[in-house]
Amino acid sequence: MLSSRLYTYSRYIAFLLLGAISAYAAYRLATGDWNEVTSFWASHGAIIPTLILISVIDVLLEGVAWAWVYHRFEIRTFDRVGALSFLAGRAGLPMPAQLGRLIRPDAMIKQGRTTVLHAVKAEAVVFGLDAISVVSLLGGLMVYQVFPRLTPFAVLGGIAIAMLLGNMVTKLLTKTRLHLPLKFWWTWSTFLIILIMMVGWIAHGLALYVVVQDLPGEMTLWDSLFFGPGTAVLGVATGLPGGIGATEGLLGTAMKVRSVPTEHLAIAIAAFRLITFWMWIPIGWIAIGILRKITPEASDSSTEAPE
Repeated sequence: MLSSRLYTYSRYIAFLLLGAISAYAAYRLATGDWNEVTSFWASHGAIIPTLILISVIDVLLEGVAWAWVYHRFEIRTFDRVGALSFLAGRAGLPMPAQLGRLIRPDAMIKQGRTTVLHAVKAEAVVFGLDAISVVSLLGGLMVYQVFPRLTPFAVLGGIAIAMLLGNMVTKLLTKTRLHLPLKFWWTWSTFLIILIMMVGWIAHGLALYVVVQDLPGEMTLWDSLFFGPGTAVLGVATGLPGGIGATEGLLGTAMKVRSVPTEHLAIAIAAFRLITFWMWIPIGWIAIGILRKITPEASDSSTEAPE
């Protein structure tokens, strides 16, 4: 009873914090100087649909991978509630230290589809697999610069090593409440989920390339594939809300190194972040609003991940 009350109170506090941070983020967005950005879009309007399409594909792939992981924990996600719960997580993009990820398990808990521990374990696994995918991609891109033919082996080898480490960690947690079945990691399902997440990160890099390909300087497709995901990860890793400021700063530095003129940096970065980051925050809030109108189910989930 006490734990239930603590969960309820912490949930209210978390959403108040999320609302405050989102309001501040919206203020930052509204008070920015968008004259140059507007001019940029006016002269490059043809790329807007392409950029939006790539961003949607990126999020769609992430959603499929997220739902698959939860499904393997026997949490029903491949339906309207699952899709809305995933999108609700986009409202948490401005949250610091990845706390926004807790919105998705919270939504599934409130809908009566799982328990707190079970949902948090599933979301933790999603985070781990996502980290494996982006690290393997960045590692493969670095290998490509030196030994192009070894790139596929480097990527696959990185994934395989991470999956083996996952097995080792699982063994250490066998007798704890955080344990996972050993067969969870060393399976084709886990491998394919990681690949789906990796393709999503590639899409994120392609979105950056769509923006910078016509700019002066030396930004190449490789640069976009590396710096797009890389700066996003490093920006969030700083612990700043949504990596706001850090991601833009790192991306600007990378582009400056590649000889993109200073006067083009703010325009390109703002355009890229507007579609791949800011656009999804209101969509997340809309999803939260719709979920609140859906009657929760009676929770009977207490199972562990079957595979």
